[in-house]
Amino acid sequence: MLHRFVAIAAVTVGAGLLAACGGPGAPLGPPSPQAILAKPVHSNLKDAHFLVTGKFSNAGVSVDISGDGALVYRSPGAGEFKFQTTVAGQQISFEDRSINGTDYTFTIPGSGKWTSKATTSGLGPTSFSGASAFKYVGEENLPKGKAWHATATDKDGNPFDGWIRESDGYPLKYTITQQSNALTLSFDKYNTGESIVAPPASLVVQG
Repeated sequence: MLHRFVAIAAVTVGAGLLAACGGPGAPLGPPSPQAILAKPVHSNLKDAHFLVTGKFSNAGVSVDISGDGALVYRSPGAGEFKFQTTVAGQQISFEDRSINGTDYTFTIPGSGKWTSKATTSGLGPTSFSGASAFKYVGEENLPKGKAWHATATDKDGNPFDGWIRESDGYPLKYTITQQSNALTLSFDKYNTGESIVAPPASLVVQG
C-alpha cells in the first residue's frame, strides 16, 4: 500500500535485555529499543489482527482511510491489510498480501486481477523491528495493558513508533509516518487462527 505499507523495512533485529546499572538487587531497566521492537517475533504469538486508520494526501487532497489486517508469525511469516476510502465521491479499496517474499495487491476500481511482485519489504512479523535511530520513549498504559514505547526509522528514512505489551511481548499499536501520510495499526485480537494465503493463480498477473 503506497510503497509497501509506507515503505517500512523488513529488518529483524536480535533481542536482548538492557539491565540498569547498579549493585546486586538493582531493578532491571527496560529492554533496549531494538529488543522492544523485536519482542513480538520472539514471543509465543502465532497471529495478530489489527485495525487500520489513517490519513493520506495526494495532489493537495487529503482523505481518511480505514480497514484492517493481520500478521502471521508462524514460519514463513506473512501479513495482509485492506483499506477503504472515498475520493471525489468514488469508493476505493486496496488489499495487499505479503507471503514469503511475494506481494499480492488488489484494487477497486481495477482490472479484477491481483498483481504479484517480489519484495524484500512487504508487511510481515519483522516489518516493525526497525532499522536505525532506535529510541526508548517510556512506559505507557494502554487499554490492553502496560506497554513499552519505542521508535525507530526504517531504511527509507520513515519514522515509526511501536507500543509493545510488557507482559507478553505482543504488539499493541504501531504508528507509521511518511511525509504527509500517516497510519495507525491498533491490535485487537491474538492467536485466533488467522491464515493468509495467496490468491488463486488464475486471478494473478505479474507486476
